[in-house]
Amino acid sequence: MNLYYEELNEYIEKINQQEINLIIAPSNIYLLEFIKRCKHQISSQDICYIEEGNYTSKVSWHQMKSIGIKYSIIGHSEKNEDINKTNLKLKACLENNIKPILCFGNNENPITLIEKLTKNINDIKEIIFAYEPINNINREYINIDKVKEDIKLIYQYLINKYQIKPTILYGGGINKDNINEIYNLKELDGILIGSISSDIDEVINLLKRINEK
Repeated sequence: MNLYYEELNEYIEKINQQEINLIIAPSNIYLLEFIKRCKHQISSQDICYIEEGNYTSKVSWHQMKSIGIKYSIIGHSEKNEDINKTNLKLKACLENNIKPILCFGNNENPITLIEKLTKNINDIKEIIFAYEPINNINREYINIDKVKEDIKLIYQYLINKYQIKPTILYGGGINKDNINEIYNLKELDGILIGSISSDIDEVINLLKRINEK
């Protein structure tokens, strides 16, 4: 809830100048503006797993799909939602051609958490796994060795269990000093940028630091 309508023009113009592969997840009220005017892929920040009905303030997967949304963030820590609801949203995305960006990471073992979140899910290869340990969010300093260890653990678990190369992102405590060291981990496919993402100049400064794989 940090970007205002009068800031959209500058944001979209500047982000359109970036050649790096991006998925942008604006607030629901700006989704159509970004779909129409932004050259990058667009994601919703959440969906409701119910197709339609009288659910005031909810936005269903069907409504998202109808405006051209192909990605959705699922299970973000700020939602603080029940694992079963996250699992239902995951299924709704996978069954309806919306690629889920599945956020996970709290005080529980990340492997145990993945197992709970993906219970009875078959299309594992279609999920973008976004590891964002809660303890690292909004921190100036993070234990990068621990991050590397966790990402390797997650990567090996998914490869061993499903015989697929997983798509994994990392989010939490990313800054200009550590972004390259994390981004260039061989097991990682990208970065999930959080609180600074509404500040286009900060985003561009971060992107300039990245040496693309």
